[in-house]
Amino acid sequence: MKFLFSKVFINTASALYIWVLGIAIGALLASGTFSASVIFNANDFGVELSKFQSGILMTQIFLKLNILLIAVAFIITIFEIVALRLSNHTKTIKIILFLSGAISVICILLFSLYYTPFIIEQQQIGVMATQSNEFQSMHKQSKMIANIIFFSLSVNLLFRLMYRK
Repeated sequence: MKFLFSKVFINTASALYIWVLGIAIGALLASGTFSASVIFNANDFGVELSKFQSGILMTQIFLKLNILLIAVAFIITIFEIVALRLSNHTKTIKIILFLSGAISVICILLFSLYYTPFIIEQQQIGVMATQSNEFQSMHKQSKMIANIIFFSLSVNLLFRLMYRK
């Protein structure tokens, strides 16, 4: 039990946590920004894809991303609860770190368990369903949630780096 509270263990756990946050941020950036711009502009590269077909491909990328994000949400939950009790940061820093973690977890769960299944369901109905106002609204909201995840993970990462002890 003494090992769990040793400085080496805490520093290692903190470094691994920062690494996991960085992976999640990079995965969000790669899937949302880099992949989307290529897939939705596939015609520029000699591949004929409709917007609907491109959306199907993007959904497959986000399904893989969701697996990573749910694992990250679990890690964030455990780490932030433990860190809240054990860290010796100021109260303000603790609140910022805990809130950024909580916002990340809530938004990851919304994105993975609410928005993605809705989008998949609409895609299975067909092209017309993906052109409805409801789909467009939900898709826009899912992009906003993805941006919030990116921002809250980034805040957590930056504060963890700036106030690392």
